[in-house]
Amino acid sequence: MIKWYDISAYRLAPISIIIGGRGIGKSYSALTFLMSTGKKFIYLRNTDVQLKECVTSFGNPFKRWNADHNRNIYMKMEKSHANIYDADDESGDPIGYALALSTFENLRSVDLSDVCYVLFEEFIEKRTLSFKQFEAFQSFYETVNRNREIQGRKPVQVL
Repeated sequence: MIKWYDISAYRLAPISIIIGGRGIGKSYSALTFLMSTGKKFIYLRNTDVQLKECVTSFGNPFKRWNADHNRNIYMKMEKSHANIYDADDESGDPIGYALALSTFENLRSVDLSDVCYVLFEEFIEKRTLSFKQFEAFQSFYETVNRNREIQGRKPVQVL
């Protein structure tokens, strides 16, 4: 019998890299963890093409999770990012954001102080990217995490 991956069984660092076999529940477990916190998060993909696919019913990363939890979490594009919504949340406020690392450079001055977590989905690419991924990630993390520790706050956790 397969043992599904359970992110909550591990101590998470500010940046936790989770690598394992396909189909063992890494993404599903991370989504379950994020939803259980009740805190705002970022769903990060490498490219704009990947991000745009996630906002469709076909590519919604919450599709299986929604079915298992009788929920309706969905994404809606807004300019170069997407907002993540819970259809059952009567406030209508987003529960998170979805971004593409390749285009985040255009969003560097945004205030993301309301974000506590980042799920960097499928960060290992089988192909060469058209941008310097590590440098882009460093800039992204600095922007999202800006001055939190100086202000006595916990750093953003990246999964």
